Amino acid sequence: MSDKTDKGTQSGNADVWALISTLLAGPTLWGGVGYLIDLAVGGRIFLISGLLVGAVMSFYIVYVRHGRS
Repeated sequence: MSDKTDKGTQSGNADVWALISTLLAGPTLWGGVGYLIDLAVGGRIFLISGLLVGAVMSFYIVYVRHGRS
């Protein structure tokens, strides 16, 4: 195997892990913020809203970084 192939594979793996971590971080972060607001207010709508906002923002970030050509 050549070094060029190995570097390409490693770079591809890094891109995949960056995508996965971005897609998981958004809902986790904003869901956590929504959960804390729900604890303070006594509702459940902010957790759901936080999860949705986090998911949408994560997909948008992935699209901006990797989707446009």
